[in-house]
Amino acid sequence: MTLTHCAMKALIFSFLLSFLAIPLVAQPQAWNIQREVVRIPMRDGVSLEAILYKPAGKGRFPAIVYRTPYGKDEYDGYAMFPLAAAKEGFAVFLVDVRGRFGSEGEFRAYHQERPDGYDLIEWVGKQPYVNGRVGTYGGSYPGIVQWLALSEAPEALKAAAPDMTPINSHYFYYFGGAFSMPWLDWFMPFIVPDLRKKANDTSGPWHDGEAYDDWVKERESWYKHRPLSDMPLLKKYAPYYYDWLSHPDKSDWWDFASVEKDFGKMQAPALLLSGWYDAAYGPLGAIQAFQEMKTKAATAMARENTTLILGPWNHTSITVRKTNFGEVDFGPSAGFDFDRVLIDWFTIHLKKEEAPMPDPVSVFVMGANEWKTFSDWPVPNIESTTFYLAAGADNKSGKLVLQLSKKAKTMSYTFDPNNPVYDKSFEKSYPFDQREIEAREDVLVFTSEVLEEDIEVVGLVEAALEVSSSAKDTDFHIVLCDVYPDGKSINLSGLDAGYLRMRYREGLERQVLMEPEKVYPISIDNMATANLFKAGHRIRLYITSSSFPHYDPNPNTGTNIATEANLIPAVNKVHVGGKNASKLILPTVKK
Repeated sequence: MTLTHCAMKALIFSFLLSFLAIPLVAQPQAWNIQREVVRIPMRDGVSLEAILYKPAGKGRFPAIVYRTPYGKDEYDGYAMFPLAAAKEGFAVFLVDVRGRFGSEGEFRAYHQERPDGYDLIEWVGKQPYVNGRVGTYGGSYPGIVQWLALSEAPEALKAAAPDMTPINSHYFYYFGGAFSMPWLDWFMPFIVPDLRKKANDTSGPWHDGEAYDDWVKERESWYKHRPLSDMPLLKKYAPYYYDWLSHPDKSDWWDFASVEKDFGKMQAPALLLSGWYDAAYGPLGAIQAFQEMKTKAATAMARENTTLILGPWNHTSITVRKTNFGEVDFGPSAGFDFDRVLIDWFTIHLKKEEAPMPDPVSVFVMGANEWKTFSDWPVPNIESTTFYLAAGADNKSGKLVLQLSKKAKTMSYTFDPNNPVYDKSFEKSYPFDQREIEAREDVLVFTSEVLEEDIEVVGLVEAALEVSSSAKDTDFHIVLCDVYPDGKSINLSGLDAGYLRMRYREGLERQVLMEPEKVYPISIDNMATANLFKAGHRIRLYITSSSFPHYDPNPNTGTNIATEANLIPAVNKVHVGGKNASKLILPTVKK
């Protein structure tokens, strides 16, 4: 079902609300609201500080909770949602998580968020001005804390809206087995300054704006610092960072921030949102969470009312005016009034016990630049279309073809981790012309013929490759692009998606080194997108071995990566045609 010109409120909620007589909580002088600061006790005696907005006058209202490590006061300085929601009859709590800003205790990223989330939500639900029904919202860290609270099943929690978050903490830290470098960009400007302030430490800035400016000046050198485990920046204020480095394999150790095993406990439905250019864990987390909630959640309400929205956005706040990202204008339909959608979502689930939902999956198809709704994910009416990788006129450029070539060929490049592929959009991914990257000597490019008819792709993209290397360990990275008639090559996801560290080719739970020059089949399928490749365009896949500074470049030594200081080149090969048939598998919409 195509909805080209409808606003997203209509797409998800207007039909429903027009037919449901939802009784609103009494709102005396509805535009009058009040603000106060409250303290919320935790089970161990620590108290969290919160800003509360609620309707003025007497009444019992549904509550909405936002928990953040970034400072409730800063959020309160610009966010419109808390005031808008209060004017529509909600009590809204903006809470500093444990150990941050106005809240007591020690901050240790994610470790205390399960019990604190439970205690906070139950306390809020029992306040005399709350009707016992609580919702939560927020993205990234404020989204992850919602999953952790959902896993504790507080009775008062009736709806959640975790956006742009993972559900598996291991791939939050080690995507495809490679360590995520942006944790430095998180700690240094956004976490460490307030910790310095609390310690009365004048060795650096106390405010994130100043800290960010300082960090930008020096971050490039720290990205290149080796060994990773010897990097001194976080020894004092985030020593657990080094614990992360010492646990590269997926294991129960990572359960402190993971909810993969917990969906059977979750009782409240979730509104899940991410973007095709969000950090790679975002769309994958939303998709996986939707599938898990639909099949495993503890209540019919949660299973039947969880909703998935995937748009053209990156890791950002979303408004109706945000339609242009990077070098692509996605048109007026791409705009999205997320605040309005949230209010409608909480109106349904906090002011009325049950409400049947329309199609639960909404996807923005790039290229067509329109929204479509579906009954499920993977979306119905999808088939796999295979493009085989074939050799071209030289060792660097190849073809994407529908018929397998019987002629086997090896295409190779030298990957030097001292000179990795650099993503200029690394802070917040966006679409841009990839031809400068594609021109590098360490990038193989495979392009289809000009399309005679449209091809619509919606879902997970997979590259099933046959590869070898001169090294015992190396990385492979794929990028899917839409090549326009004028030649520009636009990436269809962030450049942190589509990544694999070879020692984890058999699974993230254990490391298996390569035998140099042996050919290995691998699958890289941690990339999601939706795009209409129009007639006259071409499909392109490029393959390389780094995406910096998203991930630490593989040293190619086969040693412990966290403690390795030496980075050596490797000759990496992709085998095409014949029995070693590398291929690109696209989820295409049947015509």
